[in-house]
Amino acid sequence: MTTAKNPVELINALADLNKGIHEILQDAYFDSLAMLKRSQIEKKAASGLFGKVGKVYLGEHLKKCQPLAAGREFIPLPPDFLTDPDLHFPPGSLLFLTNNDVGRNLPVYMEFYNRNPEVLFVIWDWDSQHWIQMSAMLAMNCDFYISGTSENAFLLSHFNPCVIGPVFIGVHQWTRKFVADHFSVLLEARSNEPLGPHAFYGNYQRRNRALATVTKTFPTVGFASNDYKHKSDLDNFREWAAHKTHWIAPVLGGVPIRVYNALMVGGIPIVPSFYRNLPEVALLGDIPLYYEVADLIDPRAINDQAVARFDAAGQSGLIRRVAEALDKHHIDNRCEQVFLAVEQFIAAIASGDRSYQGGYLGLDQ
Repeated sequence: MTTAKNPVELINALADLNKGIHEILQDAYFDSLAMLKRSQIEKKAASGLFGKVGKVYLGEHLKKCQPLAAGREFIPLPPDFLTDPDLHFPPGSLLFLTNNDVGRNLPVYMEFYNRNPEVLFVIWDWDSQHWIQMSAMLAMNCDFYISGTSENAFLLSHFNPCVIGPVFIGVHQWTRKFVADHFSVLLEARSNEPLGPHAFYGNYQRRNRALATVTKTFPTVGFASNDYKHKSDLDNFREWAAHKTHWIAPVLGGVPIRVYNALMVGGIPIVPSFYRNLPEVALLGDIPLYYEVADLIDPRAINDQAVARFDAAGQSGLIRRVAEALDKHHIDNRCEQVFLAVEQFIAAIASGDRSYQGGYLGLDQ
């Protein structure tokens, strides 16, 4: 980490780091890798096994996803599937995993990928903004790589030319049926204080300072454990739905799941001002408010604005926000976008079509 204190030193330090990255990306290895990955996917496309996405094996973090199109069959994988020597997949199957489904089992996954040539591997990387080692290795060891954020999309494309998206993360904690069945919870009285429990990451001191400052005014915003993983879906749903506003402090430039969770319960996300410059914001519409650095010191004014926006929209506004989130920000929708894109890419590769494919999925909604 640089210890520079003045603007010129900071800029020069960033420029040197950026120059170093650009120099690395000029290595001839990346040309060889691009040709290898292209030949691998052309062979799979020519096999005829993957023209239509049918049987899909889902990683643990996608296990609640439900198919939106006829002919798709979703099979959730057990959390320890990578260590099961007896697990086999029919030719033509598709494995759809997030980076979190691989995690510390990366070496095992790499061997697993290479011994299943008749399976299509699609990786959705939810931490592409900051976990470069994992992201690069996963991109090299899959057939289609999907970045979950716009940040680092160019850099990571050097490790696999078969890139879909980016495809932004969506709500995966609750099924759409669950939200509908428990809609009455969303109509209960709510607190005016923002909800904002965040995991602590030691490498991101600016983020940590921001949260430590806001928590002085709002104790409901700050650092928390991962105890939500041990709560029931309903308990977590009630916790999220108990607040009108939600404070978001992201790691670098990604839009975390908590933004989409906030929208799913009809809340108003309060997000950093730099979000205005991200493509992701086009999906969020006019619902969020954008805080400046000064708002960290006294966050009451912007939270009051968010509460006023919630109250002014009333119950009809809440219902509209939830309906829009179900339509645009649920994992079911995101996954169907991915599978349609896979079919489109496979068809283009098989036919030699070099025209534009994909792009930022969801921005045309």
